[in-house]
Amino acid sequence: MNNDKAAKFTAMVISPHADDAAAFCGGTLAKFAESGWKVVLVRVTDDCRDSVGLSVKETVKRARKELQAAARHLGVSELVELGFPTDSLADVPLGKLRERIVYHFRKFRPYAVFSFDPYAPFENNLDHLRTAQAVEEAYWVSCFDLHYPQHLKKGLKPFSVCERWYFAREMKEPNQIEDITEQIGKKTAALLSHETAMKNLLNQFKLQLDTWGRSVPLIEFSLNTDMKPLLEGYLAEQAKSLAKQHGLAGGRMAEVFRLVRFGDLEGLFQILAQPIPGAPEPPKRAALDVTPKKE
Repeated sequence: MNNDKAAKFTAMVISPHADDAAAFCGGTLAKFAESGWKVVLVRVTDDCRDSVGLSVKETVKRARKELQAAARHLGVSELVELGFPTDSLADVPLGKLRERIVYHFRKFRPYAVFSFDPYAPFENNLDHLRTAQAVEEAYWVSCFDLHYPQHLKKGLKPFSVCERWYFAREMKEPNQIEDITEQIGKKTAALLSHETAMKNLLNQFKLQLDTWGRSVPLIEFSLNTDMKPLLEGYLAEQAKSLAKQHGLAGGRMAEVFRLVRFGDLEGLFQILAQPIPGAPEPPKRAALDVTPKKE
């Protein structure tokens, strides 16, 4: 892990499962780390059943080790394990999950947080959706001193995240396009580190194909021999397609996000806001930092 005590800004990713951070925003996290940000990765579940042919104990052990390897590729400074049972967040009271997220907002005080978009359509993984809902509400209640006063007794203070970076399987109305051409290798290496989770995912596809009465030789090869050709090719083509859709030419690669700061108050604050003496200059965002038009 990086030693970045002098980092001006902290980014946090709330990852329901070990592989989600690498898959959905790994290139951007690596890009942030390269530019001097402290990156904190919070894994919500233990991935205890996300394997093929392993015991629960061995699955937990491998998932943790593989997450640590992936985090090194992405430049993650600190890992936080919430330890909720995987594929069961629908059974966890939302307030219990939200409290843990609020606690870590207040502890690490991140400038930017990456998470699944709770409003994205067609999300079929309830762990993703449940985490997104808890994060969304945590943005609000982490500001209030009457929510979870036990945190304040431990020396923490109310806190509000500045930037909310939403990602999704199907991203609606993305406004922040991140060129990750230089980071695609780190993203790929990080996802390949999650061998146990990736084999579990490929096995799901194999089982469904079996039901369909078909097979895909590349999936069979990936399960039994080497996953790199499949994952490397898929990630590269996905990133190139997103870049092309959003105006990045010349074979560039991208990740896309819905970035929110002050919502419908953004324009007003752009006009009225003044620098706080001694505060670091905030990062510029093409999606948000638009000079207001004068009437």
